[in-house]
Amino acid sequence: MVSYSSSLHLLASHLWLGAIAAILFTAGAGTAAPVVRSDVRWLMAVPLWVVRQVLRVIGPAFPPIRVFTLIFTFNSVAIFLYMVSGVLIVLPAAIAFLTGLNIGVVVLKAGEIELPSGERPLAATLSPRDDRPVAPWVSLCSLAVLVLELPSFWISLGMGIGLGRALSQPGHYTLSDLAALVGERAWAYLTIVVPVLFLSALAETAAIRGQVNAGPRERRKPPEDE
Repeated sequence: MVSYSSSLHLLASHLWLGAIAAILFTAGAGTAAPVVRSDVRWLMAVPLWVVRQVLRVIGPAFPPIRVFTLIFTFNSVAIFLYMVSGVLIVLPAAIAFLTGLNIGVVVLKAGEIELPSGERPLAATLSPRDDRPVAPWVSLCSLAVLVLELPSFWISLGMGIGLGRALSQPGHYTLSDLAALVGERAWAYLTIVVPVLFLSALAETAAIRGQVNAGPRERRKPPEDE
């Protein structure tokens, strides 16, 4: 059975490939601005559709348990699939770039993404009012998400890129090599990356709730005179 220390060594040996994934991600995020500015709708359609579906599932009140469950489940499953996509050799690198692009598009178009209730856009919901400043712990939780989630994504894609590199060597794309390479990565992912994603999902849920609570409130209509 693969040990915890060997899993740590596996992650450490893929740090440089994780750095490559981070560079590709950053390049994708940088591409989002010209894509939005030029209104390239076929590149924006998928990320905006996914965000709208996620918001529909969560609901306008952003209940914490539902938010946490969706974030943790989605990240854990999606990033694992991104990692094992290395069986298709070049796919993890392409995913790193496209994910950066998709996140950039969503951030830039947040002001146009309406909640399912249609009351206000996503950006307004997560923006604090002037008289309701964001608490320091909310900013700390947001920082924790960046520190925990992005490196987990990058190192997982780094392992995916490494998987593709190993399988692309002559004579190494065999069932036994594939099982061994995927197996050691799956164990490292479950024992190290998933717990980090769990903490990240907790921090992200707290940050979202803090921003929603500090966001704009619906104006109540004054009582009518009888």
